Amino acid sequence: MIPKEILIINQPVGNRGDESAHRALVRELNAFLPKTHVTILSFADYVNGISEMAVNNPCNEYIRFVFPHNLMADKIAKVLMKLKLVRCGTLIHPILHRLLPYYHRADLVVCAPGGICMGGFQNWQHLYLLQLAYMMHKPVAYYSRSIGPFPEKTFLNRRFKSISTSLLRSFCFLSLRDRKSQSIATQMGIPFVSSVDTAFLEQPRVEIDKTVFGGLQANYVVFVPNELVWHYAYRNVSPELIRGFYLKILSQLRSEYPGHQIVMLPQLCNLPDSKSDYRYFRQLQKQDGGDDIFVVPDTFGSDIQQTIISRAQCVIGARYHTIVFSINNEVPFVALNYEHKIAGLLDELHLAGNMVDITRAFTSEEAASNCADEVAVLLRRVGHTRPKRDMAHEKAKECFNRFMKTLMSR
Repeated sequence: MIPKEILIINQPVGNRGDESAHRALVRELNAFLPKTHVTILSFADYVNGISEMAVNNPCNEYIRFVFPHNLMADKIAKVLMKLKLVRCGTLIHPILHRLLPYYHRADLVVCAPGGICMGGFQNWQHLYLLQLAYMMHKPVAYYSRSIGPFPEKTFLNRRFKSISTSLLRSFCFLSLRDRKSQSIATQMGIPFVSSVDTAFLEQPRVEIDKTVFGGLQANYVVFVPNELVWHYAYRNVSPELIRGFYLKILSQLRSEYPGHQIVMLPQLCNLPDSKSDYRYFRQLQKQDGGDDIFVVPDTFGSDIQQTIISRAQCVIGARYHTIVFSINNEVPFVALNYEHKIAGLLDELHLAGNMVDITRAFTSEEAASNCADEVAVLLRRVGHTRPKRDMAHEKAKECFNRFMKTLMSR
């Protein structure tokens, strides 16, 4: 049965990688289901991040679910989920009950592609929006996500895992984008469709305005660090130690690619300055002191970022979607693996040889220095070898085709 109305929930905003996955999926839905109305619900989107990623099509409707007086709707949603009071709490709350009409009219609810909200980040709001669909007996497609790990140290850890397990078993379609997530699902006895990142569905190209990108030279390499202290696994790591690691990599890039410009592409956008990639990259640029670094403003979208990467000589990245963009555009790369989704992606595509594991790099200055030396060795070995995107594209396409087949067979 062809759905007349699809509701997309849990769309991550503020990240160019998630933007690329969103655009690829929605463009594909519009192409295959040209008469289907697609509503993208951006819950508690205070920064209006959804405006950055809109796909222009008369079938698409973007809802920024924010009101002048939100009455702590996002915080209360999390509490209701933790207390298992979603049904009555949603009906009573003056703002949350306004979510219900969007679910009522939907023939299918799709959880947008994204990271480990159902896992390491223990995102209760993520579960809440899924639980609404379950409560209203709506079929749910959990599309090309990562899941896990599921710690069990505390009562809330165990409750989160229990609810997540029940939801995962209830989905009409579940696809997982990396081997680590797939291994976790297998251990839990939950069937799934093997996939990769949804951004691999397409290879966007746009014109780069020379008046805007006048600082971009003909020969360049791309370097995308990651501040990391925002991540639950690195909250106790010294920021100075992490910055020192990246400064050493900048020196290594100059040694391997003499005369090349070093371009930094911020993955994050629409965030306060204290959390922005752009601010962090400018700090590194200032601390490094080199005049060969060009930090691209964070106001340019994922289509432009992929076009810039497609023309680079090499990429070093400590962000998942930087590596996705490199493979998708067949550009030589070195991945700095900080959590399992990067390792899982490269395992899936048989490209683990392009990765340096940095999860233990920040225990001491010596460990960080040794890890940076590993990066230099790998850069010399694979920094001029172009990966193929064929496997990734075919897996992404196969996942989408199986998704369509599941919809038609319902």
